[in-house]
Amino acid sequence: MTADDNSPTLVIIFGWLGAKRPTIQKYSDAYRRLYPSSAQLVVNADTLRFWKLPAVRNRAMGPVVSRVADYLSDSKEGGAPRILLHVMSNGGVCSLVDFASAVRKRGIRAPEGTKCAIVLDSAPAPVTFSIMNRAFTASIRNVFIKYLTMALLSSIYVCTRIIQILFRLPKAMEREMAAVNDPALLPWTSVKTPRLYLYSSGDTIVPATGVEKHMQEARIIGFPVQSVHFGQSAHVSHARNDPEKYWNAIRVFWEEVTR
Repeated sequence: MTADDNSPTLVIIFGWLGAKRPTIQKYSDAYRRLYPSSAQLVVNADTLRFWKLPAVRNRAMGPVVSRVADYLSDSKEGGAPRILLHVMSNGGVCSLVDFASAVRKRGIRAPEGTKCAIVLDSAPAPVTFSIMNRAFTASIRNVFIKYLTMALLSSIYVCTRIIQILFRLPKAMEREMAAVNDPALLPWTSVKTPRLYLYSSGDTIVPATGVEKHMQEARIIGFPVQSVHFGQSAHVSHARNDPEKYWNAIRVFWEEVTR
């Protein structure tokens, strides 16, 4: 993997729910090899995110937003930024949406000519009860803790659904999925912002049908959409199962959309 003159100047990785630091570090290291000159930010998914008020989420994103604001300010003298967003699973989608909300509240503006592209790995798709259980407990090895967590999640899920029905609130992930298909998601995105979906039929947490539906909706809106299917690869396992295909897809995608 080698860099070129048109490398992204900033890569932001939005990790998945329950992702361990050493695992996310592998993606960071791979990007470092692919684009050695790129600045990087890694944003971890918040396990309790759905049960926090928007104001709390905005505060949590404060340090990330400040670093991006400083980066954009510094880049004004060195040419237009080129930003690559790498979003992993529904947890990463939630982090991206919270980040975008915090950016808007800060009134941050991108320098003229800023380029952006989005990679969506194993995302997004609607959340069902069974999918939520798998997502929250996938990284738990202790059987007792896993079942205890599932019982707690069941209670929370029922209470949440009752509140959603009573107050006619959207289901979990509906707002987030719609936000990702909003051309004005970020100051540097538009309907021309290209995206690459990396997904599989073997993903039991974010099913291929959900990803394909979101992909089709993005195309209808007018986004330039590319996709790569990874067969029976498991959730957020595509890079591990076929690293050459995975990173080559990202490299070619970036080269094509930033020419």
